[in-house]
Amino acid sequence: MSKFKNDNLKNWVLTEAEGEAVEGIVIGEMGWGDYLSEDIPNYEDIPKGKLLTWDEGSKLIDYDFDSGYGAPGCQAIYVWTESKVMFISQYDGATCIHSIPRNPCDVKPEMPGG
Repeated sequence: MSKFKNDNLKNWVLTEAEGEAVEGIVIGEMGWGDYLSEDIPNYEDIPKGKLLTWDEGSKLIDYDFDSGYGAPGCQAIYVWTESKVMFISQYDGATCIHSIPRNPCDVKPEMPGG
């Protein structure tokens, strides 16, 4: 039985992008340092903090993980499309993806997290 809930970081980005092309992605560390990094394929080879194209970066975040409570099972990311910036948030390890407008606009702000 897999420990993952079939959440997939690449799929989260594509869903949140709502059809917009991804212009760039920066991949960071795991949510709690390197804890659970052994679950990420080729984790040590991922260039952390470097701006990547979607073609380069999407291959590195195409993995399943458990988004439930406990240690975060995915890496921190920043992702840019034409109209938004996406990022991962977590509360006690429960993770989800959020986005904010890339440019000033009328919008009702939210407060992700706990």
